[in-house]
Amino acid sequence: MYTFLDFETTGLNYLDEQVIEIGAIKLNGDYKEIGRLHTMVQLTEGRKLSQFITDLTGIKEEDTYFGVSEVAGLMMLKEFIGNTIVVAQHASFDLSFLAKSFEPDKFICTRTMSQLLNPYESASLKALTARYGVNLEGHHRSMNDVEATIEVFKIMKEEMDGKGLPVMNALMQSSERPLNFIPLSAIVIDKANYIKQLEQEQGE
Repeated sequence: MYTFLDFETTGLNYLDEQVIEIGAIKLNGDYKEIGRLHTMVQLTEGRKLSQFITDLTGIKEEDTYFGVSEVAGLMMLKEFIGNTIVVAQHASFDLSFLAKSFEPDKFICTRTMSQLLNPYESASLKALTARYGVNLEGHHRSMNDVEATIEVFKIMKEEMDGKGLPVMNALMQSSERPLNFIPLSAIVIDKANYIKQLEQEQGE
C-alpha cells in the first residue's frame, strides 16, 4: 500500500519552519483509494505567515486558527501512514518535516523518478502534470498536489518498471538543487554521474 502526502509549510528549512497544511491519500496495491487525511495546522505562538506563502498557496493566517498543532498533526499522519510506502513529489522536502515525528522505512520520490526517466527535463510537479496530461488545479494546496502526484506516479511507475530503474528510497542529488535533508534509508544518486553514465551507454 501507498500513502501519498504533501505538506504546505511556512518556509523551506525544516529546522526553522513548520507545517501549515497536511494532505494524504492512502491507496492499495491496485491504486484504489482506501482513505484520506486532511487538516490545517495552527501556527506556533508568535509565528506569522509571510505574504509570500499566502500568495503562493492561498493560505491565510486565519485559515490555520482552527487547525491542529503541528505535533498533533504529524502524529495523526504517522498513524495514518502505518506500514505503507510513503510517496511524495519532493520526498526530501516532505520527509524533512515528517522526521519531526518519524522517518518511514520505505518511500518513493516522484521528482527523482522524473529525473531518472528524463534527466534533462524539469522535474517540478507543474512540469510533470503538463508532460503527462494530468490536471493540476489549485497548485500548492496539499490535497490538490497529492491527487496530481498520484496520477503522474502511476504513469512513471510503469515506465520505471519497464526500464528496470530503481524506485524505492532513491533520491537524486544535483548541484543545482542540493538535498537539504537525506533520510537514513535513502539511496542517493548523483545526477552528474548518472547523466555521464547514460551518455556513455548511448555512445556505445
